[in-house]
Amino acid sequence: MTAHQVLALEPFLNNQAATTPENLGDGRLNVWRNSLPAQSAPLEIVVDGVPLRSARLDGRGPDNVLCAGQRIEVPGRRWDWLYVIGCGERRVRDTVTWHFRDGTVDRDHFALSDLWEGRSDFGEELALRTDVIHYPFHVQERIGITLWCQRVPVTSRKPLSAVSLPRNPAVHLFAMTLVGHQTGSAA
Repeated sequence: MTAHQVLALEPFLNNQAATTPENLGDGRLNVWRNSLPAQSAPLEIVVDGVPLRSARLDGRGPDNVLCAGQRIEVPGRRWDWLYVIGCGERRVRDTVTWHFRDGTVDRDHFALSDLWEGRSDFGEELALRTDVIHYPFHVQERIGITLWCQRVPVTSRKPLSAVSLPRNPAVHLFAMTLVGHQTGSAA
């Protein structure tokens, strides 16, 4: 059996990606302060049977993690994959750092496609595509923003205790879910 652990990102939310027409200038999805249109509910999707859920995207405050090396504690056990919803400012390649219960660390490659192009360059699944993009002073029709679902392998079989995100301001994460085998099942 497969186990899923949706990670609570609320303590780490440090950036606002969604805005309303009333607060366009609050958006910070990229260096040009573009943003995506606010949604009435959090983004909830299932990819490969894995549930992912974002924070609220209502345009009223921080809703994503701008990666700055944050260390996120996780339930201490063996995990196989980390699924994320995110986007990059341009295509981004970086690493995540795994911290294991025995004190060792490991790193795995991590890549996300551009929020602008709407084209998956690294095999991601589409998580959200908008019909418009918010600029700081206007709403632009026929140009949208794309959020992606990507997965990162946890290549070590040791019990995990935390994950450190890259130090890369071009990486925005909206949701994270760990996937592994159910305790007591065959590995």
